[in-house]
Amino acid sequence: MINSFSLFTKHVKPIRLLKFIVLSLFVSPLLWQCISPPDFLGGDLVTAGDLYNVRIDTNFRLSAYTLPYDTVSTMAFKEAALGETFDMVFGRTRASFLTQLNLGKLQHSYGDSVQIDSVFLYLKLKEQLGNQPIKIGIYELSDSLAHDSTYNALAPVDNFYHPVPIGSRSVNPYNGDESILKIAISKSWVDSTLINVDSVTMSDNKYFTKHLYGIYVKTEEEFSSPAKGMYYFDYYAEQSKLVVYYRNKDQDTASMSFTYLMNNACVRYNHYQHDFSMVSNIFNDTINPQESNFYLKGLNGSRGIIMLEDIRNWLDSMPVAIHKAELRIEREDNPSLPPDSLVERLFMYRMVGNKYYTLTDFNTNSEVFGGKYIKSKNYYSFNITFYIQEILTGGNPDKVLYIEPYYTHTRANSVVLRSGSHERRMKLILTYTKL
Repeated sequence: MINSFSLFTKHVKPIRLLKFIVLSLFVSPLLWQCISPPDFLGGDLVTAGDLYNVRIDTNFRLSAYTLPYDTVSTMAFKEAALGETFDMVFGRTRASFLTQLNLGKLQHSYGDSVQIDSVFLYLKLKEQLGNQPIKIGIYELSDSLAHDSTYNALAPVDNFYHPVPIGSRSVNPYNGDESILKIAISKSWVDSTLINVDSVTMSDNKYFTKHLYGIYVKTEEEFSSPAKGMYYFDYYAEQSKLVVYYRNKDQDTASMSFTYLMNNACVRYNHYQHDFSMVSNIFNDTINPQESNFYLKGLNGSRGIIMLEDIRNWLDSMPVAIHKAELRIEREDNPSLPPDSLVERLFMYRMVGNKYYTLTDFNTNSEVFGGKYIKSKNYYSFNITFYIQEILTGGNPDKVLYIEPYYTHTRANSVVLRSGSHERRMKLILTYTKL
């Protein structure tokens, strides 16, 4: 009998044959490593023969719906959000922020016969989405901010500030070209509010924040057509502050300055407004049939809920060893959402009552857990192996997951996803061995 290997050796010179044998001995261990079984849940229960009975199942029914947020806390933020996004999928989103100001130095006195040269609020730009110019207004708060209170970022703030602005940038709207946003503050307001303050008030920030509750920084005009101009500022940056430049008229002195700080001791929160009224309704309740798409909008605009409807049927197949459970969710192309609006990473979690719980997979290894957008495949992928195993073994009775942009509290990006009823539906891919 003639086999393929003997045919091969007849045409190989002895020295080349020797090289081939040596190379084979070197490569064989590497090949074995490539095909050796991976470590997986239940792997210690699988015999060597069962490794060849690995199966894949993707026939699970999944449902996905779009839900609004109700109450959101953005207190103690590190980045202040300011601006607007407007598109024909998610409508209009506007961001602003409220913050206290602290004294740069206690016991400061401006002295007598003060002449105010200029006053500016500075904010250090960190990132931006789009570059549509925005007009900005600054207002004095009419009510105090308290450390022991929780403020809903989605609740109206109309009664929280005085209606007359104390500063603005409208003649030269901001578009992100300057790394430091500079907004002029009314000198008359500073003269009446900050200059002639008694020594007790200037002795401690707990007294000063009762004298000046804080400021509200907001955009002044809505975009007239779809555009993006959302700017994120580094609240902790040394450059982020309010500075009064002044001199004493009775003294021949150069201009001096006094700084009011924005720091970790200041109570603050970002405020978000979402208006979906001008676009098709993206929200649908779980009691209704699912749509082919569901919608995620940053700055706590909208999130998704995913229901693993028939995963319980797998109890009939138990026991099984789960090699891997992967959830793939494809992105739906939409010309109204330009590429730079795309959410680069999603986050998935459980909820029990009003409490959020991260999945065991995320707690074990956040990178393996995934959630990042894979551009070449046009989908987001999550490894939820532990979560599925917990359901099948009765350790977790919940089969509902929530999904949102990874930085939904601080970024305005958005994405449209394909649900369980889409022709290219989201999939739960289980790789397993039946024991």
